[in-house]
Amino acid sequence: KVELEDGLGVRLIRGFPSEKYTTDDQRIIFWGIGLHLGTAVSQSKRNDFLGDVRDLKSGLDGPTFRGYTSNGELTFHADAADISGLFCVLPAKRGGLSRVISSVAVHNVMHQQRPDLLKILYQPYPWSMQGNELPGNPGFYFQPIFGLKKGHFACRYTRTHIKSAEMNSDIKDLSFEQKEALLFLDKLCENSDFALTMMFQPGDMQFLNNHLTLHTRSAYEDYRQWKKKRHLLRLWLSLPNGRPLPDAFKNFYRNVSAGATRGGFPGLGKPKFSTI
Repeated sequence: KVELEDGLGVRLIRGFPSEKYTTDDQRIIFWGIGLHLGTAVSQSKRNDFLGDVRDLKSGLDGPTFRGYTSNGELTFHADAADISGLFCVLPAKRGGLSRVISSVAVHNVMHQQRPDLLKILYQPYPWSMQGNELPGNPGFYFQPIFGLKKGHFACRYTRTHIKSAEMNSDIKDLSFEQKEALLFLDKLCENSDFALTMMFQPGDMQFLNNHLTLHTRSAYEDYRQWKKKRHLLRLWLSLPNGRPLPDAFKNFYRNVSAGATRGGFPGLGKPKFSTI
C-alpha cells in the first residue's frame, strides 16, 4: 500500500506458482490479495468486481469500446480507480507487451517544453461513460487530465473516452488548442525514456497507481483453443491510504476525499466475479 501510494506507484509480484492452482483457485487468491490492499470497485455497469481480460472481439473503437475485451494495441490510459491489478493466468501466443510510464514525468517535461498546453490539460475535457451510465444518467461528464489537491498530484487520461464523447451531438467540438494539447501529450507518452516494459508470465501480478502512471498494451495474437487463449484477471481497488483527488475529478469519482471508496462504474444487480 505504501509503495503504491507514496512510492513509484508500480509493484510487480513475480514467481507465484500458478501452475499448482486451478483458475478458480487463482481467482480466490487474487481476490484475497486485492482485499488486503484495498476495496474492490465495479469495472462496468454489469457490476463485475473481478474482471476477465480476454479477447471477446469487442472492436478497437467506439462509444462502448473497452480495451480489456479486445486484442488490439491500446493507447496510453489510466483506469477508473485508485489502483489497477492484473494477474496473468495465461499469456498470449505472441505479443501483449505491457508498458507503464510515469504521468508525473510526462507532466513535468510538458511543463518545461509547452507550459501553455499543460495549462489547457488542467481544464475540463468531455469524457464518455462508454455505455456504462446507469438508466436516467447522462452518458458523458467533464473532467481535466491533470489536477492538484493539497499538494497531491493526480492524472487521468484515456484518449478513446474523450474521442467517444466528441461523437455526442450535445458536446461541443474540442478547440484547436485542446486537440493540440492532447497530441503533444500523446507524443510524450510514446517516448521510451519514460517507459517500463514487461511481458506477462503466468503468475505475474502487476499493481499500478492510476493517479501516478499511465499504461498500455501492444496487440497480441492468441491461440485458437479457448483453454490456451490469453487470460488475465483484473481488479480495480480504492486504497485506504489513497490521496485526496482534485475537486474537478468528482464528476466521475463521486468522492475525492483521502482514503475514500471511490471510482469504478456503478453497477446493477449482484456483484459478479467474472465477465465471461
